[in-house]
Amino acid sequence: MFDTLIIGGWLADGTGNPTYPADVAIQGDRIIEVGRLAGAEAGRVIDAGNKIVCPGFIDSHSHSDRTVQSNPTNQSTVRQGITTEIVGQCGSSPAPLSARSRDEVRRSLRGLGYEGPVEWSTFGEYLDFIDDMGTSINFAWLVGHNALRNAVGAVGTDVSEAQMQRMEAMVHEAMQAGAIGLSTGLEFAPGRLASTEEVVRLAKVAGEYDGCYVSHIRNRDKYIQVAIEEFIDIVRRSGTIGQVSHLNVRHNTGAPEGAWQRAVDTLAAARDEGIDIGMDCTPFVDGGGNPTAILPPWVVEEGPEHAADLLEDPQVRERVKGECDRYWAFIPRGDWDRLRVLRSEKFPELRGKNFFQIAEMWDQEPWDCLFDLFVLQFRGEDQISYVGRLFTEEHVANQIRHPLFNLAVDAHGSATEGVLAEKFVHPLSYAGMVHYLTYWVREKHVLRLEEAIRKMTSMPATHHRLRDRGLLRPGAYADVVVFDYEELDDVSTLEEPVAYAEGIEYVLVNGDLVIDDGEHTRARPGRNLRS
Repeated sequence: MFDTLIIGGWLADGTGNPTYPADVAIQGDRIIEVGRLAGAEAGRVIDAGNKIVCPGFIDSHSHSDRTVQSNPTNQSTVRQGITTEIVGQCGSSPAPLSARSRDEVRRSLRGLGYEGPVEWSTFGEYLDFIDDMGTSINFAWLVGHNALRNAVGAVGTDVSEAQMQRMEAMVHEAMQAGAIGLSTGLEFAPGRLASTEEVVRLAKVAGEYDGCYVSHIRNRDKYIQVAIEEFIDIVRRSGTIGQVSHLNVRHNTGAPEGAWQRAVDTLAAARDEGIDIGMDCTPFVDGGGNPTAILPPWVVEEGPEHAADLLEDPQVRERVKGECDRYWAFIPRGDWDRLRVLRSEKFPELRGKNFFQIAEMWDQEPWDCLFDLFVLQFRGEDQISYVGRLFTEEHVANQIRHPLFNLAVDAHGSATEGVLAEKFVHPLSYAGMVHYLTYWVREKHVLRLEEAIRKMTSMPATHHRLRDRGLLRPGAYADVVVFDYEELDDVSTLEEPVAYAEGIEYVLVNGDLVIDDGEHTRARPGRNLRS
């Protein structure tokens, strides 16, 4: 007798092969049999008649490490079929911490609804904290380069040998504790000020443990080719598994014609040489981000308070306007309608407004409106989230269909109630993975359903060495999703954002039902997938 038996479904088993009718038998945390199992008995039988049964989706680029403390049931993510998230992305992770960096992390977590203690210091202590808390989905963890820099007080371009050795020791500790690799966010402070050599030294430590190097690269616009070549150099010299995060080129930002294709071809050539490199993409033409990253390095290199002081000077503002040709570089090109405020605690009336509209409301130039908000952010007087219309639809489609790209989300786990519902109002948090299936597969036919599922399951699992995940086969962990393909619905929109995706009927994580007939069971069977 099995613990759980899923009968009558059409299996998209994660290989990319066509769906086929079969049943799935689960015992404990593993899949025991896949096939025609008529007459078999089980403690729980799930009738999946005419529905799709597939492996749990793996979000290879998530920022839910910032919200899991206040959202351990992982509401918005598990309700869209995600059973594993790879977190610690873009150079940011909740650990390691030092006396120097603890208060900033505590403030950030408090702002996201977590009121508990922040007592961990090492990466291992943090993973133990997550183990004790329990989560509804699995997590694989990266140690963030910015977290390392913050912990040792490295804020500028010069890092002392003592600071380097402390950071290397922290990466060793993280990898030994179970991290799967190192991440960088080379468009954001303080990581943007780091040299290639600094990153290579830290990535080499991850490489000693067969870990990965995941990078939000230094530029995805005018200098994307230079950034890609730096990335390949780091992976080659460090002996790591490489992953380029959200490899897309923002529209009207100065990128040369064909820059994205050249970058992808360069990465493909490196793969042909034997360097293990992967890439991921995101599902929407717009996306969240931190526009303070447009500022030139000299503004931010001495920390946020100094940056705020500088930006209050009208002469500095005039100079900065001419030196912001980076990150969301469509801003200095005058595309103010492409930049919107999603949320401001101090100015809730700004929600959904673009900067032409804000300028009219405040009777100021768009630049001054933006600088005023930056000052509030740097002083910790407001928490502001932004959304930019970053890409063309054709460009997103090209990424999704490219054979080297797996499908990721790049969002925070959220919930439709409480603080997180107010903080994260973009549909990406609620339906990013489902949107691939509803829009790009069902409506636009950019991919076959089975291939999209492969890019969400076995492809990221294989690249990131997540053993026995991402496939429906005997011996694999029982991370399983049952969904009604025709009834899948994003639900969320920018106008009415906080609603869970519909059509995901059952989700099992390590054999336990977390979503049962569309409802969350409150179970927390998730695990830290230690390397």
